[in-house]
Amino acid sequence: MLKRSYQAGLDMERSRLTLDGDDNKKTGRLTWTLILTCFLCVFGSSIVHGYSSGVLNAPEFTIQAFYNDTYIYRFQEPIQKSLLNFLWALTISVYLAGGMVGIFTAGYFADKFGRKRALQFSHVFAFLAVVLFGISRPTGYFELLIVGRVIIGFSTGIGSGIVPMYLTESSPKHIRGSLGVLHQLGLTIGILISQILGLEELLGGDELWPVLLIFSAVPGFIVSFFLPFVPESPRYLLIMKKDEEKAKQALKSYRGEDHDVRDDIAEMREEQRQLEDEPPWTMKQLLKAKRLRFPLLLLCGLQAGQQLSGINVVFYYSTGIFKEAGIPNDYVRYATLGTGFINVATTVAAVYLMEKAGRRPLLLYGMIGMGISAAIITVGLNVKSVAPGISYLSFVCTLTFVISFAIGLGPIPLFLGGELFKQGPRAAAMSFSGMLNWLANFAVGITFPFILAGFKAFTFLPFLAVVGIGAIITFKFVKETKNKSYEEIARMYYGKDDVKEDDEAVDMTELNESDRKYLE
Repeated sequence: MLKRSYQAGLDMERSRLTLDGDDNKKTGRLTWTLILTCFLCVFGSSIVHGYSSGVLNAPEFTIQAFYNDTYIYRFQEPIQKSLLNFLWALTISVYLAGGMVGIFTAGYFADKFGRKRALQFSHVFAFLAVVLFGISRPTGYFELLIVGRVIIGFSTGIGSGIVPMYLTESSPKHIRGSLGVLHQLGLTIGILISQILGLEELLGGDELWPVLLIFSAVPGFIVSFFLPFVPESPRYLLIMKKDEEKAKQALKSYRGEDHDVRDDIAEMREEQRQLEDEPPWTMKQLLKAKRLRFPLLLLCGLQAGQQLSGINVVFYYSTGIFKEAGIPNDYVRYATLGTGFINVATTVAAVYLMEKAGRRPLLLYGMIGMGISAAIITVGLNVKSVAPGISYLSFVCTLTFVISFAIGLGPIPLFLGGELFKQGPRAAAMSFSGMLNWLANFAVGITFPFILAGFKAFTFLPFLAVVGIGAIITFKFVKETKNKSYEEIARMYYGKDDVKEDDEAVDMTELNESDRKYLE
C-alpha cells in the first residue's frame, strides 16, 4: 500500500475521531499541567530575560559612581569620562554577547538533555552570575559585575531559545500561538519589574543596587525545584528519544486524561519516519538544506527585524519625547513606566488575538502601525519649533509604536520557528535565528549613539525603512499557520519536495495496533 494512501487513510480516521469526540477530546483542553509548565518557563526564563535587559537603566549613575570610587581607590584619581563611558557600554553590551552564545548553543542543549533539563541547566549559570553581582561591591571589583553580566546573558540566551520551542511542542495546535506569545509577555513583564524595582525609592539607590541585580536569579532558583514535576515535550520524547509510551503519558498530562492522543501520536510518528531517512541535523546541514532555505531566511529576517525595528530606541528616546510633550521632569520616569505597562497590557491582548486574528494579519498590521507611528514621530521632531502642539501627537505615537510592536513583531518571530520547522531542524533553526536576534540587538545598542548623532531629528528613518520592508515581505511571503498541523505547515512552506514519493511503501510493523487495523 502506498504511503500517500496511508496518509489519506489516517486523515479520514482523524476526521472520524473528531466527529465522534467532544471538543475536549478533539482538541485538548487547557490543563493544570500545561498551565504550570507555561508558568515555570515564563517565570524562570522569560521574565529573567526581560529583567536582566532593563535592570541597569534606573541605577545607571549609581553604579557608575561605584566604578569611579573603585578607580579612585586603586589609582588615587578619578576615572576619565571616556573610560567610564566605555566601561558602562561594555557592562551593557556583554549581556547581549553572552546571550548570543547562549541561544546559539540552546539547540544543542535542547536536543542533548531535553527541553526541561536544558532549562534547569541554564538556571545554574544565573545563580553563578548573581554570586558575582553580590560580591562585586564588597570586594571592590567592578570587573566581577561585568563577568556576571556575560554569564547571566548566557543563561537567558539558552532560555530564550528553549522556552518558545518547549511551549509550542507541548501545546495543542488550537492554542499553540497563544502559548508561544507567553515568552514575549514574560519578557515585557520582566522589563517592567526592573523599571519598578529600579526606582531610587525602592532598590535603585546607592545601598541596595546589588540586591536589585541579585533578584535576577530568584525566579530560576524557585523554578528549578518544580520543573522535575512537569512532563518533557511529547514531540521530543517520541521523535528524538523514540519513547512512545512516555510521549503518550506526557500528551495525556498536557491534553487531559480523557483526550484521545492517537491523532497526535500518528502525526509525530509520521514525522519520525521521515527523520529516520535523514542524518542528524547540524547547523551546517541546516544552512546547506535547499528546501529549508526559504523558511530559514524568512525566520531570520523576522528575528533580526524585531530588533532593527527600533523598539529599544523608542524606549531610550521616550524620555526626550515625553519632555517635549510638556510632562514635568519629576514625572517623566513615571510616564516611561506607563509605557512599560502599555507594553505588557498589549502583549496580554496578543495572547488572545493570536488565535483569533492569526499570525500573518497581526504581523502585517503591526508593522504598518509601527511605520505610521515612526513617520509621525519624525515629523513631530522636525517641526516642534514651529508647531509646539505636535509634541503631544509624538507622545501618542510613541505609545502606538509600542502597541503595534507588542501585537506583531514583538511576540511572533520568537515562536514562529517552532511552527515553521519540523522536529529535526527545529532546534538548529531557532538557535541560529535567535542568535541573529541577539546580534541585531547588540548592533542597535552599539550604533544608536552614532545614529542619533548623525540623523538627529531623522533618527527614526532607518527603523521606518526596516518595518516598511518587513511589511512587504510579510504581505508577499508569510503564510498563515493558525490551527495548522506541523505537516500542513511543512507542505505550505517546503512544497511537495518534502513529501515522500508515492511509491514508497509503508512498513506495517512500524504502525501501532489501531492504525494497522484501520489500514487492513
